[in-house]
Amino acid sequence: MSRTENRRPTGAADLPIPAPAAPWPAMVAVPHSVRKWPGVARAAATVAIPGLAGVAAGAGPASAIATIGAFAVVYGESRPYRVRWRAVAIVGCVLVALAGLGAAIGAVVHRAVAAGGSAWWPMLVVLTMTVTVAACAFVVDALRLGAPGAFLMLLTLEIASSLPMIGVSAAAIVGWAAVGAGTALVVAMSGVLVRPRTPERTAVAAAVAAVEAVEEENTPAHRRAAVHDLHAAWQCLHDAGLVGSQHPLFRALLAAHARCATVLHGVDHHEADPEDDFRPQVPLRRPSARHRLARAAHPGGRSVAVVVRLLVAGPVAGGIAVAAGLGRPDWAVITAAMILHQGPDRILGTYRAVHRFVGTVLGLALLAALSMFDVRGAAFVLVLAAMMAGIEAYLVRNYGLAMVFITPLALLLGALGTPGNLVTLSLERLVETVIGVVVALVVMWGVLPRAHRRILAHADGRVAGTIDRIRAAGDARELAELRRDLEFDLHASTTAAIIAAHTEPGWTASRWTEHRRLHERGYRMLTGC
Repeated sequence: MSRTENRRPTGAADLPIPAPAAPWPAMVAVPHSVRKWPGVARAAATVAIPGLAGVAAGAGPASAIATIGAFAVVYGESRPYRVRWRAVAIVGCVLVALAGLGAAIGAVVHRAVAAGGSAWWPMLVVLTMTVTVAACAFVVDALRLGAPGAFLMLLTLEIASSLPMIGVSAAAIVGWAAVGAGTALVVAMSGVLVRPRTPERTAVAAAVAAVEAVEEENTPAHRRAAVHDLHAAWQCLHDAGLVGSQHPLFRALLAAHARCATVLHGVDHHEADPEDDFRPQVPLRRPSARHRLARAAHPGGRSVAVVVRLLVAGPVAGGIAVAAGLGRPDWAVITAAMILHQGPDRILGTYRAVHRFVGTVLGLALLAALSMFDVRGAAFVLVLAAMMAGIEAYLVRNYGLAMVFITPLALLLGALGTPGNLVTLSLERLVETVIGVVVALVVMWGVLPRAHRRILAHADGRVAGTIDRIRAAGDARELAELRRDLEFDLHASTTAAIIAAHTEPGWTASRWTEHRRLHERGYRMLTGC
């Protein structure tokens, strides 16, 4: 398709509403990622270094516990070194704290059950996991941090809570988690002295390549990839302090952005898409974390809807598992939570549920294959490092494939390489996964069934309110802050509209014209300012 054919109609409000991806492509797609191998290597090294050092020093399999602190390295990927150290350090501290909390709760439950206490004692772990994932998911959703989100945080708590059952002390769990978190910080920053601009160069290269692809073949998939990669690259340059400078990366991204804007606004998309919010002007920097958290704490917002569903699903899934006499209700909880924590989109959430189940089954098959070998000492650490590499490679690109590696890592690490009766373990894991998936789907479709309406109305109301405040702005500084808020609100409104269109197309169509006209006003306001 050339750039000039199929000219875009003048009324964006008349475009059909967005439709979700077809189930099969959504299940099997593994999007291409530029230069993924350095992050994969860092993830593996962060597990292998402290684990192998601990084995060499005589610490035995306990040194592998450093893996739960090593999860922090994943949160630094794609970030410029200027801000990467802070992200990894903060997440590392959170993971160590969660490891301590999980170890303490797990020790209490283990002692109570061993002393002949009630079979419902594991609900203490269930409730702790529920509150933890709800709090972490709120922060992640409010800040729009994306994958891996709250998942590795909850996984840390879950694994730490199981270790006291095999005799590992809370002090050892926290100590090794801290070693892993410290290693993650060092490994994450290891390239800063050699190639300090690698994250920025990678982000800009990905954006330029995506723009070239959409110039070559203007398809919906290429358009979405170009818009996504351009926005990611701009935020990367904002974090690096390069926006507005004369740095070659800024100039290259600006040129690619201009070319993309020409293509996107000269061709009929055939339906309304997220790229309708893509405009020639350079995207503004995100609002501060405090500002984003404050705006998310509204009953009508999507973050609150996510939290409510998590608070319902966790105790229900865990309670069913305990009532059924299953030994690890935490598996049911983490299954339900990981399906629900990434947002209120019921169609994409259903896809995640299928990914979770299929990935768990394949992961159990991989665990069975590994059990045929003597995986101890250094070999055990290297297996965990390989699993961590697989998680980093696929967690963002295909959740089902990531689960193939997550499942054996969690089971091996939670038992420090000796998971016991593999048949019984696999059956329990499978049953609790089914419980978690079913509960998540019921909660997703039955709790707050009209949340998408409220979220869209709230998001559009925020846009309209910010436009009114811009019109009344009295000084340049206030105007700059309001422009930043408006762009953030426009993107949030687009996301809310897509979720509503996926969930209830008929209702969304009835207010689509009003929504699109509001967006046109918002972007004219940004350009006029």
